[in-house]
Amino acid sequence: DSYLYTWKSMEACASEGLVKSIGLSNFNSIQIQEVIDVSSEKYKPAVLQIESHPYLTQKKLIEFCKKNNIVVTAYSPLGSPDRPWAKESDPSL
Repeated sequence: DSYLYTWKSMEACASEGLVKSIGLSNFNSIQIQEVIDVSSEKYKPAVLQIESHPYLTQKKLIEFCKKNNIVVTAYSPLGSPDRPWAKESDPSL
């Protein structure tokens, strides 16, 4: 997959001192494992940015990240008002 090639390119940037660490965004556990499998020992994913909030907790993915020492950062932590599964009865956060 192209993201594996991109990962290797980012490792090269880290080796040259152009970046301090490398992260991922919106990857699932299978994709993250693929990246871990091709990562050099020196450079593993440092962070995963995902949508996570009370309506989309992503518990399994967050546990996977914890197990692999990957920090999780969330966007839309209070929920996206335009999420397709929103119900009018949902409380406003």
